[in-house]
Amino acid sequence: LGNAARERIKDFYLKRRAAEHRAGSQLPVTPRFLEALIRLSEARARAELRRVVLLSDVEDVIEIIEAGADFEEQLPDEPVRKGKSKASGVVDRLRQQMQKRARLSGSAEFRLRELRELAGPGVRDEDFDRAIQRLNEQEGALLIKGSGNYEYVGGR
Repeated sequence: LGNAARERIKDFYLKRRAAEHRAGSQLPVTPRFLEALIRLSEARARAELRRVVLLSDVEDVIEIIEAGADFEEQLPDEPVRKGKSKASGVVDRLRQQMQKRARLSGSAEFRLRELRELAGPGVRDEDFDRAIQRLNEQEGALLIKGSGNYEYVGGR
């Protein structure tokens, strides 16, 4: 490591370490972090076919680390629930079935009883109602024509 590179690594490490104590961070600043800074700076110099790490190598590594830290701040603190809700699954199933039937028969009109059948067996009434409501109000894909009649118009 060159002297300027060594000083920059030290300053950056100490600055990050102090900031970690003040605000808290998801990325811990440990001696391993310092070692990683050094190794990445050395790798950057080797990529340029140099044996000596220059200040510019360290600056490039710091830029990458800071970009990663900016991205890290955008990540959620809590784990994101995976999978779909039952109503979302019903929405997807209904949309697929309505598209298929509209394509094959040329008719996009459905009675409530037909939609219930398309939803499949075992779908709870509240999940079915939520799915119909979402297709109608949020997505605008299903229009209520009146007295149990609906028209599939696709997503808008």
